[in-house]
Amino acid sequence: MPFFFFLVLGRLPLIGAESLFDTIGREVNKIFEENKNAVVRVRIEHRNGGESFCSGFFISSEGVLVTAPDSQLTDSLFYVDYNAQWHLAKVIGIDERSGVAVLQVEEGPKPFPFLKLAYGQEIPTGTPVVGIGYPYNLPACPSFGLVVGKDCEYLNHFFPTTHYRINTKVNPGQIGGPLINSKGLVVGMITMSLKEEEWSYALPSKAIRKVVDDTIRYGKVRYGWVGVAVTKIGREETSGKVVVARLFPNTPVSGSGLREGDIVVSINGKKITSLSDVMDASFFVSVGQKIPVKVLRDGKPIQFEFLVGERPIDTPSGSTILPNNPDELKKNWSQSLPVSTSPMTAPVEKTNNTH
Repeated sequence: MPFFFFLVLGRLPLIGAESLFDTIGREVNKIFEENKNAVVRVRIEHRNGGESFCSGFFISSEGVLVTAPDSQLTDSLFYVDYNAQWHLAKVIGIDERSGVAVLQVEEGPKPFPFLKLAYGQEIPTGTPVVGIGYPYNLPACPSFGLVVGKDCEYLNHFFPTTHYRINTKVNPGQIGGPLINSKGLVVGMITMSLKEEEWSYALPSKAIRKVVDDTIRYGKVRYGWVGVAVTKIGREETSGKVVVARLFPNTPVSGSGLREGDIVVSINGKKITSLSDVMDASFFVSVGQKIPVKVLRDGKPIQFEFLVGERPIDTPSGSTILPNNPDELKKNWSQSLPVSTSPMTAPVEKTNNTH
């Protein structure tokens, strides 16, 4: 049964209102009961002796799960509460850029219950979702909300790709839990809760799949890049343009003819009108993939094709935007060049290294 929502423009009959809320409540409870066994509590024992908790969920019957720990986890141990027992989890890989950890529980009753990741187009704004997680040290519980926005940044924090903004505030321990749609499919994973706001951010399932597939295959996420930094001119909401700000030597763009100041029109066929378009286009690009990039120079269109290389491992992660202030640019260069690889589009990176 689908979700129903309404906008109260006047008085709603009491019986109708109760019936509507009952319907929503039953649907939320149904999704929770059908999927809660695949959602687990994760305990992280840190190298310094402290510990923290988050949620996670199985994505395969072999015990592979994903979570979103909130801190650097070098040499940390992960334990998963499955079937009323704590199990030491094998760390397949931790991607600091997306904040996703891919783990595997190898002990316990098999097959493991698991959730399916949604594929296809991104979900539209206004889509209802049910979250499942472990708040504080309490049992699993559901949360309910809407996708109210899609952002690539919040204040000074830049995401590697667009995240869903959910109008539900989650408590400590619920980070890493799934967001499930009315079909029972995972559309995202909670990666950030804002204490000062009544909303949370979630990494879309398509990005989760990219991280998981690369991590299982290579032991890490292979982010692509072509050696370009971009910035914007004008107002992004109106007539703003994305332009090439810097070309790095000894990279796929070297000797290509691309120039600083070229206006980026499209990447791999996707129209570029904002920096977030570039970030999304870049996140999913595969190393070794050839991508077309169209630019404008002096009002004339020019087409390029680049072979995507692998992002240098010592490239610092962070913002994908170059400061417009030249002095600030010099001061924070290593933290302001664009990074990432993306789905149907091309890569732009942030680094002060060459290779």
